[in-house]
Amino acid sequence: MDIMTKIDEYRALLDEKDRLKELTSDNNKLIERCRDELAQMMINEEVPKVSRSGYSYTLQEKTKYSKSAGADEELFSLLRAEGLGDLIKETVSPQTLQVTMSFLAEENGGDLPEEYGGLINVYSYFDVAKRKDRKDRGGKING
Repeated sequence: MDIMTKIDEYRALLDEKDRLKELTSDNNKLIERCRDELAQMMINEEVPKVSRSGYSYTLQEKTKYSKSAGADEELFSLLRAEGLGDLIKETVSPQTLQVTMSFLAEENGGDLPEEYGGLINVYSYFDVAKRKDRKDRGGKING
């Protein structure tokens, strides 16, 4: 297999990943809409449970809670005051950790400072970036 064939395979897989992500998002929206319509029909027809093709479908009322945007500190203070502070978890996003550790390594000659040893896993791999060419070069290898 030559490199151009492998690039075509790689690009096709990346394109398929994007296509599947979009399809999954669209499908999730359709599922939510259909679920809402089905639930309303079950309410309207006063049928809380239906069996079909070996599955049962039961109407359930659910309540979800999520924190309001920008209310973290006030919410956290209230949770602590109510004795619920153990719900609060400190986190570092993977992207922020990546950028910060890259900066620390760069400042330390390419290696993390030794106090991070055992706390941060480090591994290297080769990636292949894919970008749209300004001009199609017809499979030209640049080197």
